[in-house]
Amino acid sequence: MVIESATRAARSASTRHRVLASARDLFAARGFGAVSMRDVAAEAGVSHPTVRNLFGSMDALLDAVVEGYEADLQEALEGRTPDLDLIDMIARTGRDIPGYIELFTVLAGAATLPEHPAHERFRARDSAFQAMGAEMLRNARDRGELPADLDVAGEARRLNAAWDGLQVISRYLPDEVDVPEALARRIARLRGRAPAVGPVDDVEPLAITMLLVDEPIDDAGYAVGRRRRADIIDQATAIFARDGYHGASLRDIASSVGVNASTLLHHFGSKEALLAAVLAHRDAAMAAREADADDDPVRILRDLGAAASHDARTEPGLISIYAVLSTEAVAPTHPAHEYFRDRFARAIRMFENVIQRAAARGATRPDVDPHAEAIHLIALWDGLQLQWGYDPDAIDIGRELDAHLAGVLRDDVTGAPEPAPARPAAATPRRPA
Repeated sequence: MVIESATRAARSASTRHRVLASARDLFAARGFGAVSMRDVAAEAGVSHPTVRNLFGSMDALLDAVVEGYEADLQEALEGRTPDLDLIDMIARTGRDIPGYIELFTVLAGAATLPEHPAHERFRARDSAFQAMGAEMLRNARDRGELPADLDVAGEARRLNAAWDGLQVISRYLPDEVDVPEALARRIARLRGRAPAVGPVDDVEPLAITMLLVDEPIDDAGYAVGRRRRADIIDQATAIFARDGYHGASLRDIASSVGVNASTLLHHFGSKEALLAAVLAHRDAAMAAREADADDDPVRILRDLGAAASHDARTEPGLISIYAVLSTEAVAPTHPAHEYFRDRFARAIRMFENVIQRAAARGATRPDVDPHAEAIHLIALWDGLQLQWGYDPDAIDIGRELDAHLAGVLRDDVTGAPEPAPARPAAATPRRPA
């Protein structure tokens, strides 16, 4: 009897392990929202009731997968002293654990919503990582490795945010963004060990339209049809932000507008087309604000914090939908994956151009590399938006961007018109992507 009981326990443990491994693979490949319990059962080669008996719900299965990843990472950290070199080890360990970055990236965005089952876990995780980062920075400062006046808490908050953002961008641009290398560059700058960048040649302002998806035209041409279409986009924006693309249903969106699903499909044709329209509408609003943007690169950078604070006050829903969809779409099969990949690539080029023009005027510090700084700035902005989602009362996105840019721009340079021939107007970026 004892032998039979032990055999059953071993068999159950083996099945549980196989189900968890299958869930990890599927979540990483498709995103949590696109995976069902039946999908996991089929991948693991067991029955749907078996998976349900083991975990009860998809939320419980997700929780078990997250706990397994955290246990792997904790094992790698066991006995290590909290110093700055540990950051590189954590980043490389996370990168090398199959599926780790993919799953945590997707969850990081979805969990910004208070009703998400992982919200409290990720809010606590974010706080714990900030505390660990602050301890590392404090120890390094006390040993004389960092400036004595370093704002430890603030830098830890920004370093943690940039780390999260780098993980997101690396899923879209893996050949351009390596998380451990990017973090190592940041640590080198904090330590004052980053090499000085040679002279930077001035370049033409880069005029990049922020509209990467053409918004479908209302072929009905009637005011009633245009209003109905606008109402659908508004409601879809809110529901995509709340539930993510996979979690949102056309039926729920149609019901929120007061129409049936067939009417919604008459306007948009498919769920993918509706998502494209939502993203295009978001971009159109941004482009309208940027039409008369100031072209001075220093002023652009100095105004980023104020622009971010304005967005957080007036358009929190747009921040939410960006945070949820940009992280959910890291799965290559997601219908918005190519959209966000293109946006990140263009945003990097845009900010690199702005920073390069500022550097050509002597406005940046000597160790600022325009390309690396563009990536870091976008990552920081994205990560701060995630932190803001976990705790909007504690995170001031604009203030954190200003604090970071104070270490990028020289104190003795202010925004002023560039002494150059007339050039085509360039959009001032208001968000990192």
